[in-house]
Amino acid sequence: MTDGVALLVADAVPIAHALAIDVARRAGVRALVVKGPSASLHGLRPERLSADADVLISPDGFEEYLQALGRCGWYERPTAEGPGPKASHSITLIHDGWPCDIDAHVQFPGFLAPAQAVFDELWTRREPLVLAGIELDTVDRAGAFLVAALHALRTPAQTARHEAEVRGLVSRVIPSTDAATRADVVALALDVGAIDTARPVLARLDVSLPEPTPHGRDAALDAWRARVGGRGEILAQWFPIVSRTRWRDRPALVARMVWPTDASFRKSHPETPPGRVAAARGRLMRVGRGFRAAPRVLWGRVLARRGVTDDSLLNEDSQ
Repeated sequence: MTDGVALLVADAVPIAHALAIDVARRAGVRALVVKGPSASLHGLRPERLSADADVLISPDGFEEYLQALGRCGWYERPTAEGPGPKASHSITLIHDGWPCDIDAHVQFPGFLAPAQAVFDELWTRREPLVLAGIELDTVDRAGAFLVAALHALRTPAQTARHEAEVRGLVSRVIPSTDAATRADVVALALDVGAIDTARPVLARLDVSLPEPTPHGRDAALDAWRARVGGRGEILAQWFPIVSRTRWRDRPALVARMVWPTDASFRKSHPETPPGRVAAARGRLMRVGRGFRAAPRVLWGRVLARRGVTDDSLLNEDSQ
């Protein structure tokens, strides 16, 4: 609800985008709309309502931006406690009167160049986008293409839509993209450190690419390859955490990974019905998903150690 009037999600999401950018402008912070509306603007996906408002904030003004949103009643969504997988690239903000979130990104996963350099490059390429009657700043077509590809490659196990989106880029968008735009996408990927992370999609552009970076040269790239190879499964996200933990502390950590506390599980899965039985059932289902994902996750780690970014997601026979 805002000013005493209940907002429908269909109305709230575009208004939230406009609000998110307006708050940044008033705070003197640069901000770009990313993902949903920008992908639709550039014809990378069919028009549809986004679930929340995603904005990329200039790192040199990120704290000021969060404070400015806080003064407007937005606060960070509670997350599960403990050492489990957590987003370090963004903060999800909620408001008691709004039916959608604002995801404030300080960097975008898969862009491995320094976050400030990435933002500055995307900012110089920015284009206008009108939402809720307000002209906002968004990424250009090459930036939107890379964001869409990286987002879908990183999280296909979390939603079938992401898997369909990355295949759509290859089967529908790339064939209709001219040579100059294809070359521009690769040039931007080089500038923002996405030439290896986005390689499964970039390889379909029919543009010459540099040789892949070998394993062991870039820890962030190694972790990305392992995650993509594991299709973004939660189990794949836990492996780096466990590997960084002292041996004597690992049994307790693994136990918590397999069977989190009721409170921690409910923070990660707020949709769980009330009651101990519902929470136990949800955790059992989570364990089952982990066992089913294990072979895929382990194979992804093998490929990552070979310096390979898995591209089987894009193969017709993997559908």
